Amino acid sequence: MLELLALTYVMAAAGGILVGAISLPLAFSRSTLFALTMTHSVLGGAILGIYLNSALGLGVPVPITATMVSLILSVLAAELSEKIFSEDVAIALTVAISTTITIIFGYLTIQVSSTGLSEVWFYVAGTSAIATVGDLIKMATAAIIVAPLMHLISRELKYISFDKDGAAAMGLNVRVYRYLFFSLTAFATSTLASTLGVLATHVLLAVPGAVAMRFGKRGSLTASYTIAVALALIGYFTAQLLEIPPSGGIGLISGLVIMGLILGHERR
Repeated sequence: MLELLALTYVMAAAGGILVGAISLPLAFSRSTLFALTMTHSVLGGAILGIYLNSALGLGVPVPITATMVSLILSVLAAELSEKIFSEDVAIALTVAISTTITIIFGYLTIQVSSTGLSEVWFYVAGTSAIATVGDLIKMATAAIIVAPLMHLISRELKYISFDKDGAAAMGLNVRVYRYLFFSLTAFATSTLASTLGVLATHVLLAVPGAVAMRFGKRGSLTASYTIAVALALIGYFTAQLLEIPPSGGIGLISGLVIMGLILGHERR
């Protein structure tokens, strides 16, 4: 039992590292809304995967389907925002597509699978308060891929987010950076959602970067990592105490942090 608990907390810490790597870039590039909408695409992709396995017997792991759908929709959002619409409109259209996928295949899944709804709920609330070796490997792999690349492009992302035309004039390929940034975010989001759950991912992505920017003039990556790991660890501990899914514990702790920020601001 102690080994399982240790594995769970190591996995939670790995998830915190993954969140810390993307939360601050999302905040300073004003793309947090995009990351949150990616959780909708992950859910839609998961439901699509469950349906395809139940109806056609494909046997494709649901996390792979969820990740592919998330990546495809992230590229679509990048393309729409680059050529046709503003970023917020492009994101709204992407949400409309992912929501449609969720509704249609959610209904179809109920018709062909008696356990479909419970599998969907695992993606919404998190699979379990106890992690598996597979969860840890998946989370660690994503962190190893995403964190270095995000650090590598963070300076360019800052410049592009504040002066897109100036960045293009200096020779930066804004389109490539946008595609890479959106794809990394989608990959991280799908990985987090398949283990922590869509709800916990939704909360975790927004809070660390926002808090780091609130207390740092430029926003500290160290603060983002620290806050994300602390939220994940304390959230898991809270969930185990209350015997609720990890998303519930993380949500409670994140809510307290947000309330603390509000109260601290009001006292100034």
